[in-house]
Amino acid sequence: MPREVILVDANLGNLDSVEHALIQVGASVHISSDPDRVATARTVVFPGQGSFGPSTNAIIQGAMGDALRMVIERGDPFLGICLGMQLLFDSSEEGGGQPGLGVLPGQVKRFPADMPAGEMVGARMYKVPHVGWNDCQPTNEHFFFTHSYYVEAAAPEDVMWTCRYGRIEFPAAVNRGNVFGAQFHPQKSQWSGLRFLRSFILGGRG
Repeated sequence: MPREVILVDANLGNLDSVEHALIQVGASVHISSDPDRVATARTVVFPGQGSFGPSTNAIIQGAMGDALRMVIERGDPFLGICLGMQLLFDSSEEGGGQPGLGVLPGQVKRFPADMPAGEMVGARMYKVPHVGWNDCQPTNEHFFFTHSYYVEAAAPEDVMWTCRYGRIEFPAAVNRGNVFGAQFHPQKSQWSGLRFLRSFILGGRG
């Protein structure tokens, strides 16, 4: 029987492709913006595009934030994608400093200011935002990223996979108990992304 997944609609976009990918790996997906429905879900995926600001503050400080914490504290599987992963942490530098859900310790930081114009490392030019395919360790698989901010985790044991961009090594995926986060977009990462999602649905670690 397909695993029922609630895909949170928090007006942050990126729903259709995530829904399609979850269906591909065998999930029965229900999209909901209702905090009460989310609070009673047995598996929750929080996708995200955009940035920290008024929209994320409304989530964190409102009923949806309470619902997300309830799911996590109850021990049900939770996956945050891209901004959804960053929201799991204490705070972000973005927007002059914004709070996160505080589920995992750490801060979201912007890639260094000297990288937008390009930093030469060997023959490669690194720019912000970081957009494109990069390998993750220790999997050696490639995933698709698009982000200007990265997580600096305070607890190394929460970091499941890492990725390097320029001189910065950052968490590509995090995990603590029932909580998972992916800085990359699994729905855009072809077979590697689908394997990651299927592992999450089946209760694994990617």
